[in-house]
Amino acid sequence: MDKHIMDKQQQASNSCEQCGSPSIHKETVRSAFWHDDQLVVVEDIPALVCGNCHEQFYDDVTVILLDLFHGEGFPRDEARAEISVPVFSLQDIIKRKEGT
Repeated sequence: MDKHIMDKQQQASNSCEQCGSPSIHKETVRSAFWHDDQLVVVEDIPALVCGNCHEQFYDDVTVILLDLFHGEGFPRDEARAEISVPVFSLQDIIKRKEGT
Protein backbone atom coordinates (compact mmCIF):
# COMPACT_ATOMS: atom_id res chain seq x y z
CA MET A 1 0.00 0.00 0.00
CA ASP A 2 3.00 2.28 0.54
CA LYS A 3 3.33 2.70 -3.23
CA HIS A 4 0.20 4.89 -3.17
CA ILE A 5 1.87 7.56 -1.03
CA MET A 6 3.57 10.46 -2.80
CA ASP A 7 7.30 10.08 -3.35
CA LYS A 8 9.82 12.52 -1.80
CA GLN A 9 9.97 14.76 -4.90
CA GLN A 10 6.16 15.11 -4.93
CA GLN A 11 6.17 15.78 -1.18
CA ALA A 12 8.77 18.52 -1.52
CA SER A 13 6.64 20.39 -4.05
CA ASN A 14 3.57 20.32 -1.82
CA SER A 15 2.61 22.27 1.23
CA CYS A 16 0.07 21.58 3.94
CA GLU A 17 -3.45 22.50 2.88
CA GLN A 18 -4.25 23.38 6.50
CA CYS A 19 -1.35 25.66 7.53
CA GLY A 20 0.76 26.10 4.38
CA SER A 21 3.90 24.54 5.87
CA PRO A 22 6.18 22.72 3.39
CA SER A 23 7.15 20.27 6.16
CA ILE A 24 5.18 17.23 5.00
CA HIS A 25 6.50 13.71 5.54
CA LYS A 26 5.40 10.12 5.03
CA GLU A 27 4.27 8.35 8.19
CA THR A 28 2.19 5.38 9.29
CA VAL A 29 -0.57 6.59 11.60
CA ARG A 30 -3.55 5.35 13.53
CA SER A 31 -6.93 7.01 13.68
CA ALA A 32 -10.15 6.63 15.63
CA PHE A 33 -13.54 6.31 13.96
CA TRP A 34 -17.09 6.13 15.25
CA HIS A 35 -19.34 3.36 13.97
CA ASP A 36 -22.79 3.69 15.49
CA ASP A 37 -22.07 3.88 19.26
CA GLN A 38 -18.72 2.14 18.96
CA LEU A 39 -15.33 3.85 18.84
CA VAL A 40 -12.77 1.90 16.83
CA VAL A 41 -9.08 2.48 16.14
CA VAL A 42 -7.44 1.60 12.85
CA GLU A 43 -3.65 1.29 12.83
CA ASP A 44 -1.03 1.11 10.08
CA ILE A 45 -2.62 3.79 7.88
CA PRO A 46 -0.19 5.29 5.36
CA ALA A 47 -0.44 9.07 5.42
CA LEU A 48 1.31 12.32 4.70
CA VAL A 49 1.65 14.27 7.95
CA CYS A 50 2.39 17.97 8.36
CA GLY A 51 5.37 18.51 10.64
CA ASN A 52 3.92 21.85 11.73
CA CYS A 53 0.20 21.34 12.48
CA HIS A 54 0.18 17.49 12.36
CA GLU A 55 -2.72 17.38 9.88
CA GLN A 56 -2.95 13.96 8.21
CA PHE A 57 -3.60 13.47 4.50
CA TYR A 58 -4.60 10.14 2.92
CA ASP A 59 -4.41 9.17 -0.73
CA ASP A 60 -7.56 8.13 -2.61
CA VAL A 61 -6.89 4.39 -2.32
CA THR A 62 -6.48 4.63 1.45
CA VAL A 63 -9.70 6.65 1.80
CA ILE A 64 -11.60 4.07 -0.28
CA LEU A 65 -10.22 1.19 1.80
CA LEU A 66 -11.19 2.95 5.05
CA ASP A 67 -14.68 3.68 3.68
CA LEU A 68 -15.12 0.04 2.65
CA PHE A 69 -13.98 -1.16 6.07
CA HIS A 70 -16.40 1.28 7.72
CA GLY A 71 -19.17 -0.05 5.47
CA GLU A 72 -18.39 -3.56 6.71
CA GLY A 73 -19.03 -2.32 10.25
CA PHE A 74 -15.47 -2.83 11.50
CA PRO A 75 -16.01 -6.56 12.19
CA ARG A 76 -14.99 -7.23 15.79
CA ASP A 77 -13.58 -10.67 14.93
CA GLU A 78 -10.98 -8.95 12.68
CA ALA A 79 -9.66 -6.71 15.48
CA ARG A 80 -6.07 -7.43 16.48
CA ALA A 81 -6.56 -5.95 19.97
CA GLU A 82 -9.02 -4.10 22.18
CA ILE A 83 -8.48 -1.09 24.42
CA SER A 84 -10.51 0.45 27.20
CA VAL A 85 -10.94 4.22 27.38
CA PRO A 86 -12.40 6.44 30.11
CA VAL A 87 -15.55 8.39 29.26
CA PHE A 88 -16.20 11.80 30.78
CA SER A 89 -19.13 14.22 30.73
CA LEU A 90 -18.45 17.91 30.31
CA GLN A 91 -21.72 18.57 32.13
CA ASP A 92 -20.35 16.77 35.22
CA ILE A 93 -17.29 19.00 35.14
CA ILE A 94 -19.44 22.13 34.77
CA LYS A 95 -21.63 21.08 37.70
CA ARG A 96 -18.56 20.42 39.83
CA LYS A 97 -17.10 23.83 39.00
CA GLU A 98 -20.43 25.53 39.82
CA GLY A 99 -20.59 23.68 43.11
CA THR A 100 -23.87 21.87 42.46
